[in-house]
Amino acid sequence: MTAAVRIFVLTYLLVSSSVFNSFSQSNVIITLSVKDLAGKVITNAYPQVLNQSIVYQKNSDGTYRFVSIKRGFIEMLIKADGYASKFVQTQVEKDTLLDIVLDLEYQKLDEVVISVEKKETTLYQSASSVSHLSGKQVTEMRLWKLSDLSSVLPNTTLSNSGDNRNVTGIRGLVSTSYEQAVATYVDGVAQFNLDTYIPQLHDIESIEVIRGAQGTLYGRNAMGGVINISTKQPQNKTEANAMIQVGNYGQRRASGALRGALVKDKLWGSVSFLHDGRNGIYTNGFTGSDYDKQQQNMFNAQLRYQMRDGWSLQADIKQYKGKNNGPFPLVADLKEAIEKPYQLSQNQTATMNDQTQNASLVIKHNGQKVRLSVQTAFQNNYRFYDNVLDADFSKFDIVGIFNNFGKDFNKVQVWTNEFRISSAKNNRSKIEWNAGAFHFIQKSPTKQAIVFGNNASFIGVPDNNFSLISINKANNHGLAGYAQMKYTINKKWSVESGMRIDAENKKMTVRGEYQKPPGPAVVTSPETTSSTQFAAISPRLSLQYKQHENHLVYASYSRGFRTGGLSGLSSDPSQLPLIAYKPEYSNMFEMGAKGKNTDNTLRYGFALFYNAVTDIQAPELLLPDALTIIRNAGRMKAYGIETELLYRPLDGFTVQYNGGLTNAKYTSLKGVSDGNEIDLDGKLQVFTPASTHFMAAQYQVKAGNSQLMFRLEYKYTGDQYFDLKNQIQQKGYGLLNARIAFQFSQFEFSVWGRNLGNQKYFAYAYDFGAAHLGEPRMLGGGFAWKL
Repeated sequence: MTAAVRIFVLTYLLVSSSVFNSFSQSNVIITLSVKDLAGKVITNAYPQVLNQSIVYQKNSDGTYRFVSIKRGFIEMLIKADGYASKFVQTQVEKDTLLDIVLDLEYQKLDEVVISVEKKETTLYQSASSVSHLSGKQVTEMRLWKLSDLSSVLPNTTLSNSGDNRNVTGIRGLVSTSYEQAVATYVDGVAQFNLDTYIPQLHDIESIEVIRGAQGTLYGRNAMGGVINISTKQPQNKTEANAMIQVGNYGQRRASGALRGALVKDKLWGSVSFLHDGRNGIYTNGFTGSDYDKQQQNMFNAQLRYQMRDGWSLQADIKQYKGKNNGPFPLVADLKEAIEKPYQLSQNQTATMNDQTQNASLVIKHNGQKVRLSVQTAFQNNYRFYDNVLDADFSKFDIVGIFNNFGKDFNKVQVWTNEFRISSAKNNRSKIEWNAGAFHFIQKSPTKQAIVFGNNASFIGVPDNNFSLISINKANNHGLAGYAQMKYTINKKWSVESGMRIDAENKKMTVRGEYQKPPGPAVVTSPETTSSTQFAAISPRLSLQYKQHENHLVYASYSRGFRTGGLSGLSSDPSQLPLIAYKPEYSNMFEMGAKGKNTDNTLRYGFALFYNAVTDIQAPELLLPDALTIIRNAGRMKAYGIETELLYRPLDGFTVQYNGGLTNAKYTSLKGVSDGNEIDLDGKLQVFTPASTHFMAAQYQVKAGNSQLMFRLEYKYTGDQYFDLKNQIQQKGYGLLNARIAFQFSQFEFSVWGRNLGNQKYFAYAYDFGAAHLGEPRMLGGGFAWKL
């Protein structure tokens, strides 16, 4: 019996048991009356019962009704356009009418609900350092892609070399290979590696960034933290919106969405689209044309079906297509890159085609005592260059990369399955628990040719006009089980513990070929197969103290790991393929405090952390393959502090500060240079700024139903290195952003500017010296409409 079949059988038995228990439970009806401070009925509210898939019904008198609610303790979040969201909790034993009063949004801060522990809860019930951005904040901050989050949140950075695949780092733990150190989830589905996640932010409901190891609940590759992205969900009310943005460098961005009920109270659906494109920022002196012209298109669709007695079914499809005419705008001379910004000279140009499809199906059941969730998801990515890609970043025909060998190669496919069971919320119970199982199958066949051109002799190659072809076929699968429990000792103290066990099997088959056109390819390395297995245990323990419902102090320990694997075949004969490397482990200790004041105009969060990382997976980039070879080569210690403050001292005026300090240093590390081992003890971690600071001030002026909003931001990224030897450095730099928006009725007009000081800085650099600059001054404006 395969692992997948075993999971299915277990799921069936547990679900069947839950059906038997749940159908015997009676339901109640909750009716909400939502008004403002003046007693006026609010007709555009969006009430939500947490951890349940039930959708509200709108009554003719303006009230909102939930049916099929289980008796017991419930928690709700009530939102409305123009008002601050409100959190409500109550014990319900019979049909109930609740009177809810909402404050205006420019007077109070929103209540924050997060899903850190794979269930919805308030920010002040989680013993983790968590940042939360609502969909409204994403719009106000003009966050269009994942990398825009860099340095906005404490000790969180994202950068890429131009191909939209991010190196993500949190607290010194960095995604320096295809195995991530920070996991990304979209609508509860793990974006499995750098190839399968979608870089654009579109139709966002909320973004959460959880800092620190999250191995117990999230497993593999969450040792630095987790980015949780949730998209908007359809309700009974019909919603529609559209947006157009334009800017310099030919920037154009258009999106739209439609959500609503297909069958009232039973079936809901949504569709949305996004087009984002711009002309090249770089100019290729060799061709005299733009180098990195891009366009990206997305389409999302969702169906939700409410079945009987708390059962629901949800299906999601997300599709992304990107074209990048110059995916690696790199300049080998770092001095020249700054003195002659956004200019390069490459003789070989290629378009990167990036096609990703994500699909998921989720079945949920909300019982009075137990809640179930069964999710299966499929991810597919096909990425190829339509021509030879310049790998020497010069005007000479030295070496390039080609990978367009058809859809049998360079196509990553991942199946994931997760079964989760948890206790229903009950304020009379001292114990809350959460348990589940996770399974995945991953297939990743790659085929890549290193093409040596007419000038190959410039790098000492005695031959020219030939290709070395590497074929690597990886087949991986894994199974994990986890459990976590929270015990409430008394009104102030509680303790939480959990553990996860992961087991993985990785198998790879490699083959090498030599080809000199017009002759056929000749095998140079015969087909060879190897495999490796490993297991990891990820415990967690935390102690929590609540002086007040909205103030939490905590201390925690958690363990995370980055999965191990096998090295692939490269064109370098000195690098043996199929060498196994072990998982990398982190042991994180954290103390923190978070809370808000009584009138909900101030929100704060502080955290201290210490990380001890063992079996460091040291990356070595092989050229010209651009293949990363991983070795377990040492240990690292990282410690630091984080602060988050959001304050509304006056009606309409909000100030914000997010800051972090990180010292991530290798206590033991052995590197390789020119084939010789070198000592890198005491070197700082790559892609890890010494500090991040984000400051913002926003002022809203209301006049009737209209509003004028001014927003100013300053984002500072401290000193960082891009290579293990700490020779390639970017000194600290700051970026100034601004946005002005005029909102009235259903429309909004806005103008914005990014990097207003036109700061020149390295957003990314390879350890061999080639660098990519961050975006220059970007200016634009747009129009938005909503129904």
